[in-house]
Amino acid sequence: MAHTLSVSRGFTGALLAAAALASMALAGPEDPQGRAGGEPPWKSRRSDMLDKMGGLAESVLAEQSREPVEPPDLDDAAAAAFAAAAAEARPLLEDAYVHAGRTITVPDDFETIQTAIDAAAAGDVVVVRAGVYYELLTMKDGVKLISDDAQDGDEVVAVEDARLRLPRRALRTILDGSRSQPSSHGMIDFEPGSGRRTIVDGFTIRSLPPQDHHVPGHAHGLNVRGASPVIANCLIMGNGSTGIGNHVVFEDQSAPMPERDFRHANIKHEASALIYGNVIRDSLGLAIGCNHFATPFVLGNEMFGNDDSKLGGAPTPAIGAKHGARPTIVGNVIHGNPGGGILCKTGARQGAHPIDRPPRPRIRSNLVYANGTTMPGIACAGAGTTYEPAEVVGNRVYDAGAVGIGASEKSVVVITGNIVARSKGIGISVNGAVVPELSRNGIREPGGPGIAIVQGAAVREMKGNAVQGASGPRFIVRGGTVREPAPGSGTRGADK
Repeated sequence: MAHTLSVSRGFTGALLAAAALASMALAGPEDPQGRAGGEPPWKSRRSDMLDKMGGLAESVLAEQSREPVEPPDLDDAAAAAFAAAAAEARPLLEDAYVHAGRTITVPDDFETIQTAIDAAAAGDVVVVRAGVYYELLTMKDGVKLISDDAQDGDEVVAVEDARLRLPRRALRTILDGSRSQPSSHGMIDFEPGSGRRTIVDGFTIRSLPPQDHHVPGHAHGLNVRGASPVIANCLIMGNGSTGIGNHVVFEDQSAPMPERDFRHANIKHEASALIYGNVIRDSLGLAIGCNHFATPFVLGNEMFGNDDSKLGGAPTPAIGAKHGARPTIVGNVIHGNPGGGILCKTGARQGAHPIDRPPRPRIRSNLVYANGTTMPGIACAGAGTTYEPAEVVGNRVYDAGAVGIGASEKSVVVITGNIVARSKGIGISVNGAVVPELSRNGIREPGGPGIAIVQGAAVREMKGNAVQGASGPRFIVRGGTVREPAPGSGTRGADK
């Protein structure tokens, strides 16, 4: 089913083996005398024994759920994701599309898009008629770049291989980089300091020349460096680097890398783009990268086929956040990316004064499915703080190539209300991380335990989690702690 978004313009192998052996040892013949709910008595006894072997305190076990886990089908899950994105985007778009200036038309008034942008002032709209334009653009603050809506241009139509539908005008108004040479210039750059009334709406943006996005000085399909524009209703495809890259601009941006000051206090221009309702596919890199304290709103996009494995090393995920980034990632549909779904990590040390804050993502209501055979669906490594935990809330993660959802490397992450189905590994892995709340998650048919809490991990509250179809214990605690509930209400300090 297609959907439309519119705007007004480690876990260890040893534990897995132990769980499998325990499952085999406790298996028994099926008892034809079923019990309430259809579960044979022997199966219930076996499940109880496995749970006890998992190491979770009985008082915490009693707080978990035995309800069946019913993952929504892909159509329903995608519809719910896009609805969540629309609700999140609405207040951010209230004033963005205000038209307070002239309308300039390409090619009627100017032959090229860039000359029209150069002639425009803040508040002006540059309307681009259908056609293929072989240009690399630089946007100015307050200028709106919008494809022409003539001849039913605002009618939403199917996009090949995508669930998300786009306006017809986006598919017939094309920016093409195939005649350019690799450089630090993307298909579209934004003037540093550009704000929310700087808009790119309704284009196919394709064919930035191939380059290695791991090497400093590379371009992205769209370079959002020190800018906070709206990017909406676009098909961003086949670019030879990351689709959209987000970074702040520092005061010493032009200094040599070894001398740079990457601390938060040295930011000159913030980067808080609204990236809404785009299809981003077949990039030689990530679909969207969030680096260097960027705070973008990544809402209601569909991302697939983004793959940089030909560059060597492990492929990168569809969405990445590192170096202190603080993205809001809501209601996206992410599938078919070999490097996994959403990955947040600290990032390598850079400069004389390195990044001084961890990434703090807000990851809510996304549908993440079938992203490679070896990578997690959603993972946080070194993300979040005690005062501002990362959030992984209300996501649907299906057919992950490793763990469904992972928290590791001293991350501080709230993990609630997610559904994880058919992960190749553990459903939810908490490995050396702190989870203030691990509640109301549903895990179905994981390749290991439903939830594993290991290697110094600490869970402060754990309630209402349901696991169905695990081959071993539903929950495993090895070298981690889970705070037990106090009698009656609240929690008590003794950890298991």
